[in-house]
Amino acid sequence: MKLSDLEVDVLEQMSKGLSYNAIADNLVLSTGPIRKYIENIYRKLQLHNKLEAVQKARRNNLF
Repeated sequence: MKLSDLEVDVLEQMSKGLSYNAIADNLVLSTGPIRKYIENIYRKLQLHNKLEAVQKARRNNLF
């Protein structure tokens, strides 16, 4: 399943080690939607944590 542009942006910021609050600030959103985007990323990529998501994104050249 393909990630949305915003989901890719969230994932890229996760790869930099940013907190949910920092990601939310950078994308001018609240943390609630950020948490939902991250849940969607894990579901779409069939993963369970940030490390797996970032590794898969890098392997697939998502950013």
